[in-house]
Amino acid sequence: MFQAQSTGRKSLSLSVRISLWLIGVAILPLLVALIISELQSRPTLVNQANTTMETDARTHAQLIDSYLSVKLLTFQSLDYTPLVLGYFMDPTGAQAKANAPLIIANGMAINKKLDPEILLVTFFNPQGKQLLFYSPVNLKPQPHGQYLIPPGDLQRIALGQQFISGVYYDPTTHQSTVELYTPIYSPTLKRVLGVVRDTMSLAVITSIVNGENGANGSGSYAFILDQNGVRIIDPHPNVLFTSIAPLSPPAQQQVQEQNLYGSSGNPRVLADTTLQSIQSQQKPETSFTDTPAGANEPFQVTRLRLTSVPWTYFVLTPVNVVLAIANQQLLILSLLAVFVIIPVAVIGWIVGNRISSPILRSVDSLEGNSAVLNELSGKEENAASEQVWVVDASVVGLNSVEYYTEASKKAIWRLNDLGREMLVRRNGDIQSSFQDIEAMVNIGQYLEKAIAFQDDSNKKVAVAIKVTNEVAAQLAAGAKAAKAVAKELEQVVKQLHHIVGK
Repeated sequence: MFQAQSTGRKSLSLSVRISLWLIGVAILPLLVALIISELQSRPTLVNQANTTMETDARTHAQLIDSYLSVKLLTFQSLDYTPLVLGYFMDPTGAQAKANAPLIIANGMAINKKLDPEILLVTFFNPQGKQLLFYSPVNLKPQPHGQYLIPPGDLQRIALGQQFISGVYYDPTTHQSTVELYTPIYSPTLKRVLGVVRDTMSLAVITSIVNGENGANGSGSYAFILDQNGVRIIDPHPNVLFTSIAPLSPPAQQQVQEQNLYGSSGNPRVLADTTLQSIQSQQKPETSFTDTPAGANEPFQVTRLRLTSVPWTYFVLTPVNVVLAIANQQLLILSLLAVFVIIPVAVIGWIVGNRISSPILRSVDSLEGNSAVLNELSGKEENAASEQVWVVDASVVGLNSVEYYTEASKKAIWRLNDLGREMLVRRNGDIQSSFQDIEAMVNIGQYLEKAIAFQDDSNKKVAVAIKVTNEVAAQLAAGAKAAKAVAKELEQVVKQLHHIVGK
């Protein structure tokens, strides 16, 4: 049976193509919905998540600022009481010595009830000499580097304004502290009488920062950078007190002189070029994407500058958490598409089979007819070739007969001529010769008539050969036409094969 030749690439079957068409029609609305979700819904959801993060970060940053501002105002109000002012007016006099026990008792009581995060209170004169101290936790004043009060802080004290120092860390107790300096200024004397330094733990601020852990989704957290770009509060111990970039020379000198961050050396650099670039900007609030040092995934970051201290507050949430709702919507649409595709594919395959089965049967029938027609055209072509050969042989024989017939005619004409000559000469037995000659003439006449009949037969054979030749030519043309039809039928079969995909 004839088999359609391959065109180089096997096409899909009709049932599969119908399934694919149905799947395409069914999945198109879902695809449009998915595109709309990606182009509109996803940015909206991301913006909503960013807005929530920014609101949350702003709330916590304001909480820290409020906490520090309240502390500064509280210490200022406490340190400007008449009792404290009287002590600083004459720290070595009898009145000061009498006020000191009362100052200590009042301060201890206030610290225990209102300010438990105050670990140590120290009084200094304007030159930085220690005058008085008390501690609810039995601490004693310790120098920061070579000085109880660093020279740079003394210069700021002389200006008469409150300020908060850098962060100090105790590796033994694992406690971070800052110094709150409150200069005591006398309006009457118009000079700074001394300074009260409150050593405050950062436990409350750390708890505020740690409150961000998981607040905006799994993996979210917050940290604080100081003015030197050092991570002073971070829930990850391995990055605490590391810097986002190498410190400037003045900052390095300050760290070495004051033993900031719990070490006399420079903090370890855990570089973050994105944070470094963002910190160079003057915007008080911004949002961006970053992969923090030590992290393996990108985070959506909100940055806010604190107003009470030169610190920067960062809130971070993994990008996949920010996009969780959008991803969930994408997952739902994808699952819906899968649930639609399966039944549609089955229905398409069944419908395609029902459509292609009659076509396949027709293809098989056409293949059989094509094979028979090819065989018939081959036989006709062979018969036509043989008949043409026979005709050619007959033509050759006819030519030979014509040749010999013509020769016979000439011989008879010559015999007749001789006989006539003998009749004219009349030598010998005239009567016998005359009879012989007369017989020869009769024979010649007979031969002449026979040759005439043969010539007539030759003409008839020639006509028959001519007709046979025409019939053979028509048969050959018919065979060629049958072959051409067979080829066209083969093309039809190939096209049907391509349609049904087999």
